[in-house]
This record gives sequence, structure tokens and C-alpha cells, in this order.
Amino acid sequence: MENKRKKRYGIIAALLLLVLAAGVGTYAWLTAQSSLTNNFTTAGINKPTTDPDHPNQPLPDDNTKVNGNLTETKWVKDSKLAPGVSVPKNPNVGIGKGSEDAYVYVFVNNKTAPAGTADFKTTYFTINSGWKAVDATAVEGEPTHYLGGLFVYVGEGTEATPLIASKTEDKWTGELFSQVTTPKDTEQKDFANPATMDVNCFIYAADNTAEGSSASALTAATDWANGLK
Repeated sequence: MENKRKKRYGIIAALLLLVLAAGVGTYAWLTAQSSLTNNFTTAGINKPTTDPDHPNQPLPDDNTKVNGNLTETKWVKDSKLAPGVSVPKNPNVGIGKGSEDAYVYVFVNNKTAPAGTADFKTTYFTINSGWKAVDATAVEGEPTHYLGGLFVYVGEGTEATPLIASKTEDKWTGELFSQVTTPKDTEQKDFANPATMDVNCFIYAADNTAEGSSASALTAATDWANGLK
């Protein structure tokens, strides 16, 4: 009798194991699990590290020529202004590799003449192709000659356009202007003391959102420039 009871319990235990095994197999057959791990990088505007005129060379180690994204490779410290003389000064704006595409603005605050000067004997510059005046003071009768103001990068177009970034190299707008010129009829009294010209750049990331539009960039750049006047 005892042997029959043990045998019966053994059969029941074996059946339970089969049921459990079948349950585990069904569970594994009817389910699946997956996961993905994504690494993010932060968006932004990086500083260039290579010379715009010689891409295989680093930027000059000279804080009178380079500051952040703005460089003037041909500037010579303490260059002298004189009537009828042109002085090299070539502001160029760059974004480092891995940056976002960006709208680029430059504001020039020309203080080479005393405040309140009424005529146009002030040192001026001629903007290069690829740039457009936004809110600037032009020399009378000379539509490409300017005393200062706000300018925007337009590339090969006629309106603000983003400077297209690269993952592998720095990108540059090209020079806003290449030199400054003092009119021949300028006299000593027409120069400020000290005579300075401040060049500032404003870089605004561009994308397909309202915040990254040319209109938003213009509003931000105008507010920025007004704060520098």
C-alpha cells in the first residue's frame, strides 16, 4: 500500500514538472525584450582653430588678431591712420568643426573720429561680397563704403543665409572688409584720440524651428547691436 502511494506521488510530481516546463516554454515563446542606448552630444557653436587663409596651419597665437570666432589675420597692432592711407584690417568670422549651421552678424563701432562729427572725413571701409548692411551708416555717394553699423552674412545670395558647418573642418564667412581707408582731405583734428574701431560678431544657430529662423536671428542680432552702441 505504501509503495503504491509513493508511486502515485511520484507520478503527480513528474506531471507537475511537465506542466511547469510547458509554461516556461510558452512564456519564452510569446514574449520578446529589446533596448537601445543612445549617446547624445550637445548642440552649439565651436571656435575655429585653423587659419582661414592657410587651413593647414593653426590660428595665430595673438589676442590682437584672434578672439573666439572672430579673427583679423592681417591686422598689425598700433597701425597708424593718415590722410589717404589704407590700413589692413580684415575681420573674418568662423565656426569650428562640429558646430551648428548659423546666421552670422557683425557690428562695427567706428570711433576713429570725434563724437558728433558731421561730415564724412571719418575712416571708412568697403564691404566685400558675401555681406549686406542691415543697419549701417554709408559714406555719401558710395553705396559700398561704410563708417560702421550692423552687417549680415549672405553668402552667394542677397539675404541672410546660414554659414554651413562641417563635421571635419572649420568654416569661414570670408572677410567683411579687408582694409580701412582715411580720406585724403582728413585733418589731424578729424581724428579721435584715441582712434579706435571695435568689431564684434554675433552667431545664431539656424534650424527649421521658429527659434532658429532668419527672422528670430535678426531680432536677436538687432537687440545685441543696440546694446553695443
